[in-house]
Amino acid sequence: MLIRKEGLPFIAALTGISLLLRRTPLNVLAWAPTAFVTWFFRDPVRVVPSGKGLVLSPADGRVMEVRRTQEQRVGPCTKVSIFMSVFNVHVNRAPIGGEVLDKEHRPGTFHMANLGKKTEANERMLLYLSTDYGVIRVDQVAGMIARRISCWPVKGQRVSRGERIGLIRFGSLVELYVPEWVNVLSQRGDRVFAGQTVLGRVQK
Repeated sequence: MLIRKEGLPFIAALTGISLLLRRTPLNVLAWAPTAFVTWFFRDPVRVVPSGKGLVLSPADGRVMEVRRTQEQRVGPCTKVSIFMSVFNVHVNRAPIGGEVLDKEHRPGTFHMANLGKKTEANERMLLYLSTDYGVIRVDQVAGMIARRISCWPVKGQRVSRGERIGLIRFGSLVELYVPEWVNVLSQRGDRVFAGQTVLGRVQK
């Protein structure tokens, strides 16, 4: 089990506080936040499924919504929204291999990430990938608590299916827009895992 470097400042600060309190009645309780934050930034090794035309989940969590929609660059598509609680792994992964076509930070509000349409105005990072099957879009969405979005690929970079692409702190939403020729297999309420769960298959 790896621990993301983005979590080290938090872990170090909490460890320092815990050490200061080690000789007080709060000794045991002081270590609980340190342990939780260390666990939060875990980055487990995943076995990425092999096979042509697979579209994987970009996040760990629960599927909140699956619906047909229209996106300017993707065209007619299906939107899959995945809610990540503070107990989920927060490392996001590429749902399919391709080249980063564009990357856009969109400022916004900080509604709770499980409030459905209200989150459309939330701050987010948009990542467009050009794939063999068309353009897809992955949104990392900030929430009431999660106000730090890290998106690592840069424009022009190629990413592989299942590759780590970012991180959101602490609990939020990831939205995936896939072209209409992707047969989405997941349904609302499904539990999914980044880089591991097959969300859909290309029918093209």
